[in-house]
Amino acid sequence: MSKRRAAQRAQAPRAAGPRVPASKSAPKAAPKSALRPTHEPPAPPPPLYRDRWAWLSALSVLPLVIHALGAPLGEAVAEDFDFLHRVLFSKTHTLLDGGGSTAFWRPVAHQLYYETFGGLILSHPGVLATLHVLMLALASLLLYRSFRLAWPGPAAMVVASFPLLSESTRTVISWPSHFVELGVWLFTAIAIHETIARRLWSTLLAVLAALLCKEVAVVAAVMLPWMPGLGPRGIKSRLRWQAALAVLTGAWAYAYVTIRHHAHLALPHQLETRADVVATPLLARLWWAAANSVRALFSLPAVETPWVRPVMIAAAVLFGLALLIVLARARRVGLMGLARRPYLALSAWGLAWFIAASVTLVPIFPIWAPNRSGYGSLGFGAFAAGLASAAHPVFLAALVALRFTAFALSPGPPGIIVDKAPQQGAFMDFERLVRLQRLMRETRIMLKASFPTLPRGSAVGQHYLPRLSEYAYGGSKALQVWYRDSTMRWVRYADFITNPRQPLAVIAEFQPHTKPQMAPVNADAMRAFLAALDSMNNQKFAAGLRGLARAESLQSDTNARVFRGEIWGERASCLVFMLRPNEAKDWAVRGTALWPENVYAQFALGCLAYQHGEFESAVAKLDSVLRFSSTYSAAREVRKRVLEAMAERDRRQPPSPP
Repeated sequence: MSKRRAAQRAQAPRAAGPRVPASKSAPKAAPKSALRPTHEPPAPPPPLYRDRWAWLSALSVLPLVIHALGAPLGEAVAEDFDFLHRVLFSKTHTLLDGGGSTAFWRPVAHQLYYETFGGLILSHPGVLATLHVLMLALASLLLYRSFRLAWPGPAAMVVASFPLLSESTRTVISWPSHFVELGVWLFTAIAIHETIARRLWSTLLAVLAALLCKEVAVVAAVMLPWMPGLGPRGIKSRLRWQAALAVLTGAWAYAYVTIRHHAHLALPHQLETRADVVATPLLARLWWAAANSVRALFSLPAVETPWVRPVMIAAAVLFGLALLIVLARARRVGLMGLARRPYLALSAWGLAWFIAASVTLVPIFPIWAPNRSGYGSLGFGAFAAGLASAAHPVFLAALVALRFTAFALSPGPPGIIVDKAPQQGAFMDFERLVRLQRLMRETRIMLKASFPTLPRGSAVGQHYLPRLSEYAYGGSKALQVWYRDSTMRWVRYADFITNPRQPLAVIAEFQPHTKPQMAPVNADAMRAFLAALDSMNNQKFAAGLRGLARAESLQSDTNARVFRGEIWGERASCLVFMLRPNEAKDWAVRGTALWPENVYAQFALGCLAYQHGEFESAVAKLDSVLRFSSTYSAAREVRKRVLEAMAERDRRQPPSPP
């Protein structure tokens, strides 16, 4: 048929025929709202250098850095010295043990990391912290580019940067030991990126690296093949991916259990066998993990503070309103239509990720550390961003504003080493970490300034350390790592008192109220001080005064205010018993000015008040001594006498008239 005849036929009128009512033959015109797609896929992302949301994802690390400024970022502390000691002094370097850990097999985060960066940790800790920041920014960028394929830029940015507005993530950039958290996060971000690109082998390698950083990566091995609208296509492909990841995870698990058994690794604090832990119901432990994780993601401590309730109420209202709006829409499009929306499908996937990540925290109950919420933040971020975006973009903005406000309200790094550790319901958080890192830096700088080198086998004493801080030195490992000498050792003050003749190079003393906060005490000066105390205990007060004078003359470094305050306080006590009250009061006041918690000076002032008949004042002074040092027997004896004198006074005092 020619084109001309075909055109004429097309233009010819149709044959007449019986007309059928439209209601019986022609379908009704669909309403415009039904023809409109339930969710338009986002436009393809622009090139990386022109994608402002990609830049915001990477630069979201800046508030984290700003909120951590002033802390000794990167300073080695506690278990860092276990790993560094292994790197420096072990004759065997194997990946088939704890690498210095007594609990976990994490060869990438422990052996390989410290082998690679051990020298940098000791020489330039700030540079190491900068590397951690760059790794966090890279992970955020990879996650953004991954989620951007399914969501618009703002929502993808919120998911990618979700952990960066949690105050606990500051420990991840500050503590070398927390490369376990950073490594598993970075390799998981790579695994997600490769999954979405549908590259199975590179995904398997990334998941393996994540597993060798921290066990929580099993969540990724289970969840990656099932990302709605992303990754493998079709149920068969997803099952094939899941099978490959299951084989990989099974091989890792077998190696993990075998190596832990042969290396005799066990969780700390007998968590695997403690009766109170085992008796706690599984659901209660899961709630503990999930609830504390949510608090940490909103920069809130595990204990109640003034900001906890307002922030949690605001978050509940935000999510509640968003959910109501989404459910109202479900009545119009149906649950199946609602479930097909990428926002809500990925949101449900994220909620499953968060719950699975919370399950992995159950074995460490009840020892909480807020940094452990970081891995679950990927799932919670996807859930929160998806729900908020499905309701209205304004909810997404409100979510970011709320978290940023809570983040800004969280405490900054403490400016000094406080004697008492902050009580925020966590075994370790940023405040506690900074306290210990400052102690390590102050101790290291003081020792290196006073003694750039020390002979092999040297011993260094410790005096008046902050409470609950001794473990940060890792036994003697910190000293050995700093001086690259495995024969050196710390000596506790209590051990030095029992054997003051043992040789000490110097004594490191904590100064609670002045900087520098670690000062060197001359070992001979401390011996003279202890000898003076023996003379005083034997009622030889004149000999005690001479011994105290000698101790003061031997202590040339005036930064040791605690030790000098002790000398002046004991001098005041000597003068009290020698019935020289004016001189005693003068030295007691001076000793208290040097060190406000000076128990020796407070004891002298209590005795003076007792001698002057000021019984109430005497009891108050002596009570302060006993609160600080409950074993101070002389203070307890004098207090007993004061109470007897008060009772006698009250008996003699005539009753007041009615």
